[in-house]
Order: sequence, then C-alpha cells, then structure tokens
Amino acid sequence: MATIRYRWSNRGYIAIGVVTVAIAAVFGFRGEQFEGVVVRIIDGDTVAFQGDGREVIVRLWGVDAPEMAQTYGVMSKGILGDLCIGETVHVDVVDVDRYRRRVCRVKLGDGRDVGEEMVKVGAAWWSQQYAPREERLKLLEARARASKLGLWNHPPCIDPADFRRRR
Repeated sequence: MATIRYRWSNRGYIAIGVVTVAIAAVFGFRGEQFEGVVVRIIDGDTVAFQGDGREVIVRLWGVDAPEMAQTYGVMSKGILGDLCIGETVHVDVVDVDRYRRRVCRVKLGDGRDVGEEMVKVGAAWWSQQYAPREERLKLLEARARASKLGLWNHPPCIDPADFRRRR
C-alpha cells in the first residue's frame, strides 16, 4: 500500500498560527486565578495589582463605574482606592473584553467582592449588559438607588455606557 504524503504550504502554517493565537486571546485568560496586592486604581472599575512579579490590570466583572469625565467619576475612583489599594486580593478571570483586558471577580482578603462593594455604596452601576443574571448586583443597586447612596445622590445619573455612546 502506498503512503500518501501531504505537503503544507507556508500559508497553511500561518493560518493555523493565526487561528491558534485568536483562540488563545479569546479563551486563554478565562479561568485563570491570581493573587496580589492592588498597587494602582485606573478608574472606578479598573485596578492594577502586583502578582507573580508583574503588574496586571483587570476590570471588575458585572459593574460599570462612571467615566472620569462624568459626574462622580473621580469620587468613584477614590472609593475604589479606599476599598482596596494596598490590599491583597484574589482574582478570578471571568471574561476578556474587546480590548483584551481580563474582566474579573476581585475578592478582598476577608472574602468581600470588590464589584459588589462598589455597587452597594453607590459608586458603580450593575452592568445589565454583561451580567444580566447577576441578581445580587441587581438587588444591591436597587438598595443604593432607594437610599440615594453615592452617585444616586448626585443627579444627573447617566449610565456610563450611554455616556460613552454620546461621546
């Protein structure tokens, strides 16, 4: 019986490489876990922490904080800083956003979820678009709104997604 040999062109190898990199970019981070110390606050829903000898920037899962140019944006960043700067956190990667940033559940050493804490004090919105089934965040936002906590006491409260679209 004769053996059939297939010959790959350089294009075939390049195509496989491109597909592999694309799959890794989309799925590669999910499920990763880190631990580290929060060293910087980027804005009200993005932190940088030092872990494994490098700085890693992550976005909080399930929440959307006011943009820095929005009313309460600087305050939201300050609240996030007060909550976790210098703290050791445990990070679980849930997703990767369109900018290829890790979107994560970030937990403080005492087990509190940083995103939930931000919504609870009225420093961020529950992200209905990306976490539609997250009933806990929905409830925390409703309580903050009813109590006029944080940004809910500083009208106008323009959803950050709407603010970004208008710009």
